[in-house]
Amino acid sequence: MSTRGVIASCTLLVALSACSSDEPPPPTVVTELSVAIDANNDCTLGTTRIVCRQVAAVIKTRYPTSKPRVDICLDKAARYEAAVEVMNSVAAAGFPVGNFDCKASKS
Repeated sequence: MSTRGVIASCTLLVALSACSSDEPPPPTVVTELSVAIDANNDCTLGTTRIVCRQVAAVIKTRYPTSKPRVDICLDKAARYEAAVEVMNSVAAAGFPVGNFDCKASKS
């Protein structure tokens, strides 16, 4: 192989390895999420506790390309204000508020 061929092969290998080795995976796309509000008025998204009024900000950070429906699971002893904080956060971000049925939001 000529010097020119070796250089071309090396350049191709470097270009191919540079394109795919360190690229982060694309963000996860979700269509629905569930926020639980417990009796202590703490909000949980998945398994992570979050501040109720920051639900939408957390969703935008985790799923930047998604516009999920957000279901809200309320404990019977949760206060009204915690639910309003979640609904206001979600609605202001343009996410649709889903249902309030805990059984349906866990499926």
